[in-house]
Amino acid sequence: MVKKVSDLMMKSSELEKKKVLVLGTAKSGIAAATYLVKAGAVVTVNDGGTPSKNDVQTLESLKVETLFGSHPLSLLDGTDLIVKNPGIPYQIPLLQKALELGIPVWTEVELAYRSTKADWVAITGSNGKTTTTTLVHELLKRGSKRVHLAGNIGFPAVEVAQQAEAGDVIVIELSSFQLMGIESFRPVSAAFLNLSPAHLDYHGDVTSYAAAKARIFSNMDEAGRLVVNADDEEVMRLSETAAAERLTFSRRQDAYAHIENDMIFVGQTEILPVRELALGGGHNLENVLAALTLIEPFGISLTAIQDVLRTFGGVAHRTEYIGEFAGRKVYNDSKATNNVATEAALSGFQSSIIWICGGLERGADLTPLKSAMTHVKHVIGLGETGQRFADLAGEQQIASTVTREMEEAVATAFDVSKPGDIILLSPASASWDQYKTYEERGEHFIRSVQKVGGMMK
Repeated sequence: MVKKVSDLMMKSSELEKKKVLVLGTAKSGIAAATYLVKAGAVVTVNDGGTPSKNDVQTLESLKVETLFGSHPLSLLDGTDLIVKNPGIPYQIPLLQKALELGIPVWTEVELAYRSTKADWVAITGSNGKTTTTTLVHELLKRGSKRVHLAGNIGFPAVEVAQQAEAGDVIVIELSSFQLMGIESFRPVSAAFLNLSPAHLDYHGDVTSYAAAKARIFSNMDEAGRLVVNADDEEVMRLSETAAAERLTFSRRQDAYAHIENDMIFVGQTEILPVRELALGGGHNLENVLAALTLIEPFGISLTAIQDVLRTFGGVAHRTEYIGEFAGRKVYNDSKATNNVATEAALSGFQSSIIWICGGLERGADLTPLKSAMTHVKHVIGLGETGQRFADLAGEQQIASTVTREMEEAVATAFDVSKPGDIILLSPASASWDQYKTYEERGEHFIRSVQKVGGMMK
């Protein structure tokens, strides 16, 4: 791997006595303010709402100027730099005026990048970012470098950057919001997983959203590695101009990382049979291919990679591998609240599936799920839409059972299954008919599996 560190590292002297406006509090804002104060900047923190009591206390201890409840344009007087919370839209008058005046507007990621000599591995996309980022972190931990996890799934990037040294690696999940506020951020290895319309209320249109995502590789050069989804036409089109080495992954066609006769390949290297992955779901297979391509230059041993892939169960409630009970592999995909997410989960298994599904009635058309039900041998309907899923099963000549609550559904799943089967909770429905959140639903599923499955020999 060609060593590439930040040659734009910001010295403390570059920030000393600079007037910096931190826009927004929460984790990233507080972390940014803390770093800036240590670097000698003159900091003002502004939040349009009411910060938490803890945030207010922290800011008081930092002895910075604060203004809450509005964004007056007078805050821009003499300001050299703005570091904003990613969720604050650029459309607010304060930021529009700042851009008009030529004041740099960064997200905390740019500040973090300039504050360390560590290398960055970055992941973006509309779906799969969290799972891929977490898997990359687990894989890199098996190597010789010290590895840190940053972003929405870890600690704020600027906070992590202060702990990282030259030679370390920071793995970060990046949203389109964060990427809009970068200027020089340049990862050594980056992935653009996929693209589908999202956050249009923030970006205005799909074109702007896509352009924000594509910023992940805008500063990369030929020494970097860009990993892209060969099956996503828009991602392929956007990445054509990338200066970095572009490598593709696909579970459907020939690519640098691909599937051949049930075997995962990265380049010419055989990694592991698909059936041995702890992660389930077709979308997770894509995440695995992307992660393996990202970490290839870091020289992780094949044995270590195989060990991680056989044991990494994924992110909570996202086709999360719960374990094997009485010979059945159990997966919690409670976050699948729509057809698209459940189709991806169902299509990723080759073994017979006992599918637990259903929840809040929203009147969704369930027929698109039929094509993904090839390996489903029993449908267990739950909640308000339970009977509709049972009817869908009947149309496909698949056995079904309608249950009233989770533990009954899990007990039925074990009764109708046999060793070697998959038990999958993938509701394709929101949870609000019986639960406050999909997390609560998933946790009840896990408890039920442990109770029922634990009693079986």
